[in-house]
Amino acid sequence: MIHRTAFLSVVFCAAFVWTAGGVVLAQGAGGSAAAQNGGEGGRATAQDGTGTTQRGTASEQVRAEDPQDSQPVAPDDPLALADHSQRAGADAGDPYAAYNYVIPIFNGPRMSEATLRAVLPYLEIAYEGWSGGSDQEQVYAAYAARQIGQSLGHLSEHAESLRWLSVAVRILLFNLDDPGNEVLLAQCYEDMAITLQALERHEASLDYLGQARRIYLAHKDTIEGMELSAANTLLNEGVGLDGLKRFREAIAVYEDALEVFEADPGKGQPGNKSEIIAAYIANNIGVSYWKLEEFEAAEAWIKRALPVIERVDGPLSDTTGKARMNIGIVISETGRYDEAIRWGMSAMPYIAANRTQSLSDQRWLFEMFSRAFAAKGNRERAIFFGKMAVNAQQELRALNATLSESGTEELRAEWRRLYEELADLLIAEGRISEAQAVLNMEKEEEVFEFLRRDSGAELTNTRAILTDGELSVEARLAALAEIPIQAEQALHGLYAKLDAGTATEAEEEQLMLLEDALQVASDEFNAAVDAFLAQVEDDAEKAGLQDQFDAVGAYQDVLAGLDRPTAILQVAALDEAVHLFLTLPGVTVHEEVALSKGALAQQVLDVLQAIEGQRPEAQARLETLYDVVFAPMRGSLDAAGTEVVMLNLEGFLRYVPFAALHDGEHYLVESFAFSLYSTAVPTQFARGPRVADAAAGFGVTRAHPGFSPLPGVADEIETIFAASDGQGVLHGDAMLDEGFDTKSLRRVLMRKPGILHIASHFSLLPGQEDDSFLLLGDGSHLSLSEIRETRAFRFRGVDLLTLSACQTARGGDGSEIDGFGATAQLNGASSVMASLWPVADAATPILMQDFYRGMIEEGLDKAEALRRSQIKMLQSEGQVAGATRAAEGLVEEFGDTGFQHPYFWSAFVLMGNWL
Repeated sequence: MIHRTAFLSVVFCAAFVWTAGGVVLAQGAGGSAAAQNGGEGGRATAQDGTGTTQRGTASEQVRAEDPQDSQPVAPDDPLALADHSQRAGADAGDPYAAYNYVIPIFNGPRMSEATLRAVLPYLEIAYEGWSGGSDQEQVYAAYAARQIGQSLGHLSEHAESLRWLSVAVRILLFNLDDPGNEVLLAQCYEDMAITLQALERHEASLDYLGQARRIYLAHKDTIEGMELSAANTLLNEGVGLDGLKRFREAIAVYEDALEVFEADPGKGQPGNKSEIIAAYIANNIGVSYWKLEEFEAAEAWIKRALPVIERVDGPLSDTTGKARMNIGIVISETGRYDEAIRWGMSAMPYIAANRTQSLSDQRWLFEMFSRAFAAKGNRERAIFFGKMAVNAQQELRALNATLSESGTEELRAEWRRLYEELADLLIAEGRISEAQAVLNMEKEEEVFEFLRRDSGAELTNTRAILTDGELSVEARLAALAEIPIQAEQALHGLYAKLDAGTATEAEEEQLMLLEDALQVASDEFNAAVDAFLAQVEDDAEKAGLQDQFDAVGAYQDVLAGLDRPTAILQVAALDEAVHLFLTLPGVTVHEEVALSKGALAQQVLDVLQAIEGQRPEAQARLETLYDVVFAPMRGSLDAAGTEVVMLNLEGFLRYVPFAALHDGEHYLVESFAFSLYSTAVPTQFARGPRVADAAAGFGVTRAHPGFSPLPGVADEIETIFAASDGQGVLHGDAMLDEGFDTKSLRRVLMRKPGILHIASHFSLLPGQEDDSFLLLGDGSHLSLSEIRETRAFRFRGVDLLTLSACQTARGGDGSEIDGFGATAQLNGASSVMASLWPVADAATPILMQDFYRGMIEEGLDKAEALRRSQIKMLQSEGQVAGATRAAEGLVEEFGDTGFQHPYFWSAFVLMGNWL
């Protein structure tokens, strides 16, 4: 017999939205798969379908007929609150027993991370057992899927949470014959909206909230409480509008929701949550006012909410912690930094008790601390908390490695400031290696976003390393937060019994004693906070800094393994200044240029337009750019006798043809060889074999839909590869047009050619692997996702992959250059050469032939071979007429001109192993 309870349940959590900072309490949907009270951003209290709200209960208890005998419970068992009469059946794989075993846990206090992890396998047993069953069991499977999704959301695994909620929705859409199932569908839509908000995808969340509201209102005359459920969607709509920075609209929507909950006739009755929900709304209104910089109103609204939240949810609840954080953030904007820090510290017990669940919260809190300490002139503390904020973001990244392209882009835009602000603080303290490491992590984020690799790719494991002194601060911070946590945890079980009316007189006495102990612990915590804030940093904390950071940011090990005088130049464009870091053997040099990021971007654009248009002013613009991104380090490079410069660049700076920068007398290619270096993908710097026979080439000459013909490709392949005339440098197979298809490419890759030369169109859209593709000779498209994911298209054994095509290294904000290079290297290629703009058909065969001749016949490393071929073309005096190799509609005819212009010789960039 299946017993179905007569109520739908609710849960509470909170969501963050940021303009300058702030915690918005979002109201989640109730229902059978209700998640526990509390957790990270984006999950929330929900309004049930009956007009009452209940913390963490499940609307659907699915009962089997013969409950199992109880099992012994260990004192520290994360499943201690489970229904142990169901344990044996659950462990045997019975879906009913598995679900009913863990569902009572959701009726209790906030679940720890260990408990959340422990319940998931049983929920998955329930889902698997029901998903292939009857229509009713399919609905039960939806309950389980929703519960899994909510639980994963509490663990900050938002991408997986969204996937499971989508599973629940798909099931319910085929089972809408019951009004209760329709309401459950609406609750799932609301859950999805909350999860999307946790991923900063606020626009998408509004659509789901609208769908949920329409369903609730459609049933308001037949199901009690639907008006409150509809008001709940208004609350969450306010969160979305706040996230979209439409703050006045958010306040109006919040006020509409507030009116409904304050007018609820059941408010104040046992089990009714309208009072606390109204307090959450008041908090949110305060946050929106703060973002409008109306700080007095903001502080008043949040302080109006705080006493209710403290009384109802408890002094150490996540909601109380978030409200206290908000007060700290708001008053920090008014310059009351000491008061702000103290308010923030009062939220630390919640953070410490829920390390994974509070990751979103940590970003806001630690960022506020960092800014407040910086404003007070305490840069050491500001740096420490800046690192803590960055590390919270890095961990969230790792937990959500399967994020979609749109979600990734929004998170990237929202959180880049953490890396840049920390780098600025470190630079101001002269801690250059650490600043480099932090900027590299931010760039690593770009590569991760471009690749959208699965969680097995180790691109998200780096953290801002804490010095010994900072580790000591972290330990003290955690220790002081533990003081009230231990007392509070002992209260949970007794509170649950008291609320259920099952507490004995002795337990009531014990409860009072524990409450007194908690007050003592809170007093001790406040004293510990005073000591922490008063402590002066010891200069010894800086000791050992360089050694700890060399492995992440200083590159000394890389340089030590190279046999030519080499340097690594990193250029970072921050909002108000350009920072240059030069790493030479044994030393790192830093220079700052007072030029805004926007002004530098304009200079780069001017350079590219002048080069691609073959304009005479190109040299002057290249000189201007040289003064900013290279001249400050020129003296150090010359003094060190540097021959090769490895470039670690970010964003639009990857479009700069450094070889073509002009110092007023010469192009830089006349003095240095260049290569691009990505810290996100480990590079093995080793010289590959130079065997002319171990090469292969492919080319496309004919027109295909959307692409113009490439008549110069035939000449390029013939010039490079030896045919009957035996004049080419490379002696491997070369195939054109129909001979260039997936089968022929796979056959060549199986032989692991040392050099693979491909002349075709490459359409590269940053972050869109399925729409980024290489045009094959038969007209088919080989997508970047296929290249990355299909074993047959790996580049293992390829020492150099050359893409002599249309703009193969450019097409977005610069991240795609590192992104494609990273894709090829992760798939086995030692190095990649690609073009920054559509290359000239007349010039490219000549440059390529000289390049390969330098590698094969003269034994030069790739960087030097490219440099010499570029110089040879620069110094040539022949007159040519050349068309640019470009997609249809972009072909431009140029008049007679020599190859001296940078357009002809500086398009190609070398990435990875330049040896």
